[in-house]
Amino acid sequence: MSYSRAAVAYRQQEILTASPKRLVVIIYDLLLASLRRARMAIAAGKVADRAEALSKANAAVMELLVSTDVERGGDLAQQLRALYAFFFKELLELGRRPDVERIDKVIAMVNQLRDAFAVAANEPVARVPAA
Repeated sequence: MSYSRAAVAYRQQEILTASPKRLVVIIYDLLLASLRRARMAIAAGKVADRAEALSKANAAVMELLVSTDVERGGDLAQQLRALYAFFFKELLELGRRPDVERIDKVIAMVNQLRDAFAVAANEPVARVPAA
């Protein structure tokens, strides 16, 4: 088995066996990776790469949005949904008007949320710079 297939198999197993809290952290990790790829593409002027990365980031934001349980989560869940809607709008705007500073702000916000969810899931906090 090649390294890439082994990595994919490992990631699939991790997702299949993850707790709901861990799944949220995994989605945040995917979102951050996509945002960072989009940032690099914006800086390099690579339109196709930017579009692909922003599309993956949008998919992650939508997953967070639709999986937020407003009935059980109350006001906090409502606030998270509003924040996810904000991220979605920002990503659409970044698709139209690429801006490194703007995506850096989104990355910083997402990174803070990811770390908060990691703490809630009893996981180590990421020590990756925002940009």
